[in-house]
Amino acid sequence: MAKMMDIKDKTYAGEQRVYECIESNLPDEVICYYNREINGRQFDFCLLIEHMGMLVIEVKGWSFSNIIRVISPDIIETNLYQDPVGSPKKQARSYKFELVNICNNKYCINPLVMDMVCYPFLSEYEYKKCGLNIVSEPEFTLFAEDIENPMKFAKKIASVYQKSNQTIYDKMVGDVYITCRKHFEVIKEPNNDMTIPYSELRVYPDGISISDIGSIVTAYFSGIKQSIFVSREEEVKQIVQNISNKFDDEGLYLKGRNFIINSNKKNEIVINNGNSSFFNFEIFTINDLKNIVSSNFIIYNGLIDADRKRNLQYITDNSNFNLQQYMIEHAPIDKNIVVKAGAGTGKTFSMISRISFICHQASNANILDVKNEIAMLTFTTEAATNMKSRLKQAFMNYFVLTRNKKYLNMISGIENMRISTIHSFSNLVIKDTSLSLGIGVDFSTVSGSYNKQKIFDQYFNEYLKKKNEEEPIFFGSIPGSIYDFRKLLLQFADMLYNKGYDIKDATEDVFGKPIVEMPYMKEIIQEVIIETEKTYSDFLSENNSVNLSEYMLYLNKCVNDESFNKNLYQYKYIFIDEFQDVDDSQIEAFLAMQRKLNFKFFIVGDLKQSIYRFRGATMDAFNKMGCDGNEWQEYTLNINYRTDMRLLGKFSKLFNYMGEKKLIPYNEKKDKLIGAISNQLISVNELIEEYTYSKEEEIDIIYKMLFEKIKQRKVEIELNPNFTKLSVSEKTVAILVRTNYQISKILRQAKNQDDVFVESDSNGDLYRIQPSIDLCKLTAALSNPRNPIYLFDLLLSNNINIKFPVEKLINMEENEKLDYLIKCLNEFYQSVLNMCWNELVFEVQSKPVLMVLRKIYEASKPWKTYSSDETKQQYYRTNYDLIFEDLSKEGKYSYLTLESINESLHILINTGSEKTSRSVTDDGDYVRIVCTTVHKSKGLEYDTVIMPFTTDSIDKMRRNGLDITYVGGKVGYCFSVNGEAITNEYFYTNDEIKEIEMEESRILYVALTRAINKFVWFNKIDSSGNTWGKLLEEI
Repeated sequence: MAKMMDIKDKTYAGEQRVYECIESNLPDEVICYYNREINGRQFDFCLLIEHMGMLVIEVKGWSFSNIIRVISPDIIETNLYQDPVGSPKKQARSYKFELVNICNNKYCINPLVMDMVCYPFLSEYEYKKCGLNIVSEPEFTLFAEDIENPMKFAKKIASVYQKSNQTIYDKMVGDVYITCRKHFEVIKEPNNDMTIPYSELRVYPDGISISDIGSIVTAYFSGIKQSIFVSREEEVKQIVQNISNKFDDEGLYLKGRNFIINSNKKNEIVINNGNSSFFNFEIFTINDLKNIVSSNFIIYNGLIDADRKRNLQYITDNSNFNLQQYMIEHAPIDKNIVVKAGAGTGKTFSMISRISFICHQASNANILDVKNEIAMLTFTTEAATNMKSRLKQAFMNYFVLTRNKKYLNMISGIENMRISTIHSFSNLVIKDTSLSLGIGVDFSTVSGSYNKQKIFDQYFNEYLKKKNEEEPIFFGSIPGSIYDFRKLLLQFADMLYNKGYDIKDATEDVFGKPIVEMPYMKEIIQEVIIETEKTYSDFLSENNSVNLSEYMLYLNKCVNDESFNKNLYQYKYIFIDEFQDVDDSQIEAFLAMQRKLNFKFFIVGDLKQSIYRFRGATMDAFNKMGCDGNEWQEYTLNINYRTDMRLLGKFSKLFNYMGEKKLIPYNEKKDKLIGAISNQLISVNELIEEYTYSKEEEIDIIYKMLFEKIKQRKVEIELNPNFTKLSVSEKTVAILVRTNYQISKILRQAKNQDDVFVESDSNGDLYRIQPSIDLCKLTAALSNPRNPIYLFDLLLSNNINIKFPVEKLINMEENEKLDYLIKCLNEFYQSVLNMCWNELVFEVQSKPVLMVLRKIYEASKPWKTYSSDETKQQYYRTNYDLIFEDLSKEGKYSYLTLESINESLHILINTGSEKTSRSVTDDGDYVRIVCTTVHKSKGLEYDTVIMPFTTDSIDKMRRNGLDITYVGGKVGYCFSVNGEAITNEYFYTNDEIKEIEMEESRILYVALTRAINKFVWFNKIDSSGNTWGKLLEEI
């Protein structure tokens, strides 16, 4: 008897008869689904037949007397309905294709789906006589005689399978069969021997047999993650050698933790102190294992009882095994998970491992459609791209090991998985609900402020005119200049949006009483700032746009709106990285979505690294998320894989001090970073270097000491015997500062250094650096090929690499100068392009201009003229390519000519366009020197961190600027002018100063924890006040 998954409906006699036939006449392994929906439409029957496929059956309970006539397949007149009915065969086929699309697009599988029509009250003779044979072929039609005869019934289904089956279809077995069942059923997978486990943790105190080694190798190559503990290093060598041999036999070469396929290279897997690890495999030697563990055992999928947990704790304490990561990876699937992850503790690795686990059948998480059931939110596009790349690489490694194509399907799913910034995710949700909010689905996002400024200026000028008529001395009461005051007012609304508050809805009481020093401020808020926001909002609405700064407000409105369609989302798990940086409005939206969609969170963060308070982040993020509730399970990561353990030991003294002073949320037991690496090439005394100077020496000595230290460390890294094996981070020295202004100061000084090249990603200097200037000189000369001024500039640029005796031009006539300059150009271009100057000019005028410019560039090699230093050459080439990318984009919108390119370059260079140059990020064998702010260094790591500026006060209000708070529904604001603060009643200066001090302490924590091997800082010995320098003295 077939397995009937739905109750028989007695409404329709035809369906009832087919139901009974299927139930009675088909074997047990056939599963029947009855009257189920596909995309809002209901089929009659769908048979799921293992080893064959799915069969959709459309039943029509017509008798011969019901059929009046069949005009065409789509027009069948009956006495049962007033209007003609359509083709039942096409109806069945439409259900079939709906199923095919679901299988292909949602589950990334391609099983065989068949379709048939069934007439339980019509014989084949009657079917032909009334003309239904033009609707469906008899081989794909079930008749009354088929229903009444079990043999005919089964035979006809088998015949349809034989006619329909092709090699392109996935066999209806294994994961394909289970996936199809899970679409129609709620199935909890039994944790039995038939289910391949996700992971095995093996402990062998009694020694390991040949059979055990064979079992390990077989399990590993079937995709089962292995964590192994043995008592003798010889056993480690045996296991690793067996796996290495298998790699060689399969043509797999391990490069780092990833595989290269079809390789002839032999693997030499490193065993270090009795331990070894590579993708999905780790093995440890514990000498006295037998004294603690009585017998061999295996733990599957992280299911640990109390006794085994004690064993594992001992193993963890006596090895490099990371029990924290193991527990997070295998955490309960029915709980929200919060991970408090310290700096450098491998949170990305843990998130990827966790996704790998819940995507595995053994987890029982029932993830069938990774692209729609899992989302991951990050704070930067770079982090999202990195996460997606690493996830895809992990599943590619699984595929290479197992040759199981389900992992290719996973890679395809991850490619389309929602891994994005929070704002990008918000954009998706807003579009799904945008119509109810009065904006179109195809709305555009506006991040600029030009139109808003125009509206603001209109209201502000009207207000100033009115006040000046009322009070002729009004301008004198404004703090600072009108220009500076205007800039601060323009920031007011956006600062509140960052804190999740919509100023357009504000009432007067929100801002408190008028300030004595600025009695007009409430008027300005109401008549200028709020009116600007309302008018600008109307402008955006009319232009079907949404301001980026208001995304979170719209997200909350969308999620809480009655029109929010939860059927659009199938999320089961949402991962959020850097959770300490979210703001209140984002938390509210996340929780509202969870209430409606019932997914589980996996959030990772570290309050000690919360440094985005200006964007609305608060120290209450985890509490507001409800992480202390019963639905949450908390884990900690504090084993650091980045920084030398001895350096961490020195840092911990400062972190303890800052924790005791309540400057950072630091509990030594939970938050102390435990180092896992040590660089013995550096002595303990060299880990931290302090350079002292006095106020009198500051201008002359600080930069001299800075560049001397950079040169010294650069040489030390280059002399490392393993230099070529170092990562880019391990070959990078970072100068970390607090502000972009400090970067500019260092870059100006760096230009005077012949053998130090400093990169930065914050100076917007693409059209001020040499590659753009050289290209501009080339296009200018080509545009003016007989103008001596432009030819002279070209010859002196890096484009031309010949000796050019300028003195010969003295006393020459104009025509003689021109002939001489062209002669020099002919000499050079004949040598590199076998073309004279005139031929080159003709080519650039007659062929695609970018193609010719690229040809000239490759032949003349200006980067070699620019510098002999490899780093500088790479920087030159990288940014020359970036300029070409810009020009190519321009070519998409307008026709490019030599003249248009030359004009664009002149404008961009002369107006100081703020396009950011590109840092050198390849794996070149050189030491990079980068200068960036601590905020931009977040998430990165460097061999050496240098902090030259540590004397700025960390417990004072800014000297000039605007600060906004939003607490308890009240807005506090503070205008600082020349060090004097003007505040309203809701701005608590002492509280704000304490917040500033704590945030600056957290910023210092972030800066220190970027270092891998070395930390260098400059201490102004006669500075006063509370500064980073005073805190660093505690190290």
